[in-house]
Amino acid sequence: MYRFQNEAGHSAAGCAASIFLILLASHVSALAQTVAAPAGCDLPVTQSTTDAAVTLSPQRGWQMVNREIELTITSSKPMGDAKPLVCFRWKLKDGTGKFVPADSLRIVQRSPANQQSSTLRLAVPVPDMNGWPKMETGEYNQTPVAEVRILRLGADDKLLEDLLTTVTVVGAQDYCNVPGLGVGARTDTGTIVPSISKNWQPVGGEIEFTAKTSKPIPNDALIRVCFRWKVIKGDDFIYSDSGPIRVLDRQPTLIKLAVQVPRIGDEQPGRLQGDRIGSYAIPYLFVPQADVRVLFFDADLNPVFDTGTKTGVTSVWMAAILAVFTVAAAFAVLSQVCRRRFPTFGAANPFLCLITTRRGFASLSQFQIMLWTFVVVASAVYVFALSGDLIAISAGTLVLLGISGGATIISKAKSENDATAAPPPLDPVTAAAEAALAQNDATAARITADLAFGAAKADAESAAQEEAAKAEAATAKAEAADASVAAAKARAAVATAADKAAAEADAKVVEAQAEAKRKTAAIAAAKAALLTRIRHPRWSDLVMEEIKGRELDVTRVQMLYFTLVTAVFVAVKVIASYEIPEIPEGFLILMGISNSVYVGSKLATNPAAKS
Repeated sequence: MYRFQNEAGHSAAGCAASIFLILLASHVSALAQTVAAPAGCDLPVTQSTTDAAVTLSPQRGWQMVNREIELTITSSKPMGDAKPLVCFRWKLKDGTGKFVPADSLRIVQRSPANQQSSTLRLAVPVPDMNGWPKMETGEYNQTPVAEVRILRLGADDKLLEDLLTTVTVVGAQDYCNVPGLGVGARTDTGTIVPSISKNWQPVGGEIEFTAKTSKPIPNDALIRVCFRWKVIKGDDFIYSDSGPIRVLDRQPTLIKLAVQVPRIGDEQPGRLQGDRIGSYAIPYLFVPQADVRVLFFDADLNPVFDTGTKTGVTSVWMAAILAVFTVAAAFAVLSQVCRRRFPTFGAANPFLCLITTRRGFASLSQFQIMLWTFVVVASAVYVFALSGDLIAISAGTLVLLGISGGATIISKAKSENDATAAPPPLDPVTAAAEAALAQNDATAARITADLAFGAAKADAESAAQEEAAKAEAATAKAEAADASVAAAKARAAVATAADKAAAEADAKVVEAQAEAKRKTAAIAAAKAALLTRIRHPRWSDLVMEEIKGRELDVTRVQMLYFTLVTAVFVAVKVIASYEIPEIPEGFLILMGISNSVYVGSKLATNPAAKS
């Protein structure tokens, strides 16, 4: 029983397979019959003897692949029920080529058979004819030209009429290479006015321009902006579609556009030699120029505006190299000036040298103004190399420059006032303590110098001599303070002395001794000043107070952090968007408060507390 069922199953399966193969063969046969080219397309082209004529719509003479053209056949004789057939082939210079049938055909209008004259209107999509003809062999009207053959076949497939016309074919969605611009035909008398500051841009950057027309622009107009390399020798390249388009302003006869420069698909033309030589803007050989074509299409794909301009396509890498070179050259010049100012710095950090005060401390306010100077200069050179115009500096950046400049001026004025302020009155106790401390420092420096060897020996010896001179000056200052106190007491004793003449004489002697001590102290101080080396600045000076004990100044820390964050923000925005950004108002207020607190802290510092 099981074997019987199994055989029945196999029999049923074999029968089903046979039926499937028969149906598949029938389907393949039907499919082959469907796609087979009608005999009419293979017939040799003949000259019709009738008075029939064919007109093409759209009248502009071109159409995109997969879009319909309308063919209207008019004749003085009735057309009856003849079958129309439409074929396409590329128009070649030698007149050869094989016609292919249209993918589909619609009869839009047919005149009644009883009329003496008749009209037949057909709608046919332009087929994809498997590749594009070469420029050397095909007929081109900026894009290739195709021949359209219209045949009318009788009931027995007898050829009744054989008509030919032509249409220029544009690739599907290839709005950039429609015929018009470049072959002497302009659709509109409008103009393109490029933006002065947005005329050159790198790939990915935005150029801006204003399109002005003589007729109102349809609200539903399709806008296309296209690019190709501009050549002065050789054939023009085809256009490439642009990147994103932004409408900045729109009026009835005016549109302001911002367009992203695309990576132009064709190979960049040569500079000095080759089959194609490109056009290069100033500076020559570095900024290749591109043609920019602007088109507005209506709903029926008819161009209502077609004109163009040119732009320079710059290089981000070249702009960055130029900006770095400019900053490096400026830095090198300033470093040489700094070396002349501080010849004893030796191999000290050149960056710190640029922001060092006369007392050898790295200045935070000078660091801020120097940082902003280099950021703005580098940004200006970078954007100039990209856009061909000076950078537009935002109001926020100007405010920041003003804030940092004001802080620098106030800090410098405070330092100058401290330097020219009269020394405090001599205090014997304080002077004696300073003398003892200076003597200890001198002893320690001498021990260090005696133990040093090699390259450090000379520097340690200079430090020992400097500390010894300071100790001598401090000792002379303490002796002058004691002598001054003694002179003051002698002068006060004259008023109560019984022998005023003797007291006056003694007072004069003591005053003379005090004056001599003061002169000795002044000479010792001058000698110590000559031997005092310029202090080597440190990065820690930016956040430390210039007082004995070197305390951390939180106002400096705050100002430094805010300055660095803002500078990095501006630099990143310039690199990304090729322009100095607007700085938020709240951040400007924050920077102003930070700089004000720093200046206030500096003004509150006692100059006598400085080291």
